[in-house]
Amino acid sequence: MRIRLPSPTFIVACLALLVALGGTGYAAIKLPANSVTSVQVKDRSLLSKDFKAGQLPAGPQGPAGPAGPAAAGRWALVLPNGSIVAQSGGITARKAGDGYYVLDFGTSVVGKLIFATPARSSEDRNAPGGIQAGPCVTTQEGDNCATGNDPRFVAVFTYGGGSSLRVDHAFYVAVSG
Repeated sequence: MRIRLPSPTFIVACLALLVALGGTGYAAIKLPANSVTSVQVKDRSLLSKDFKAGQLPAGPQGPAGPAGPAAAGRWALVLPNGSIVAQSGGITARKAGDGYYVLDFGTSVVGKLIFATPARSSEDRNAPGGIQAGPCVTTQEGDNCATGNDPRFVAVFTYGGGSSLRVDHAFYVAVSG
């Protein structure tokens, strides 16, 4: 069996690889610290990871951006006696009858999502029944309320568990939009 000798091209390529690796190793071991200056560094070749934290000064602050969207909605937590114990702001409430509450949101709620859900509070630990809410307007969207036909108001009715009778219960109500 005859052993084949490497070609001259292969030998030259191996020598070139050894010289290149040796030069890199030499530079890593023998170059003194801070000996590479901006003259040797190619423009735009350094990345933020090449610098220590705090090494680069912060630039000037840019102009303020546009204002964000208005709040997505307003909400209130109402106790069985009609008092508000928590809210997003600017909402008033009153109890208009058994399980009947009217809340003033200060601006029209017509055409907005009105969401009501029973709430558990230290004032109301009874099992809730159904709940209804809608704007105080005489259109298909709502109904006339104790406050009259006023789009700022939301009427909320709370019912006893398994009953069609209105019963006082705590609830959350939210208007989206």
